[in-house]
Amino acid sequence: MKKNVSIVVFYDKDKILLQDRKGISKYGEEFGFFGGHIEEGETPEQALKREIEEELTFQLDNFKFFKKYGPKIYSDSPHEVTHFVFLAKIPRLSLFNQKEGDDMGLFTLDEAKKLRLVKADYFIIDDLMKILKSKSP
Repeated sequence: MKKNVSIVVFYDKDKILLQDRKGISKYGEEFGFFGGHIEEGETPEQALKREIEEELTFQLDNFKFFKKYGPKIYSDSPHEVTHFVFLAKIPRLSLFNQKEGDDMGLFTLDEAKKLRLVKADYFIIDDLMKILKSKSP
């Protein structure tokens, strides 16, 4: 079964925002990026906006495409999962009203790599390290 997901990396110059997923984990992950599955008929961008509205009651307007990660290699899921990854500057956290997950936290990329994440997230963080540590995307 094939599955597509859209996720956003909320970032500032040296930190990223992660969702505490301990209470909703599907694959043993404790933290992850915000976002979720792409429904039939949705573009990755539409799915991302919908997911962020559902998870954070926040209207995400300013974001840009980062990278597409193909299935299998990047996933802990038994499904063939393709990840569409977007970047957005972290707004004031007080604008978020989190509806999914136990909490959220800011982490440096080095700190994030030490957390229990799904396999794909480690690849994303490795690629982020290449750009966020050198310049602002």
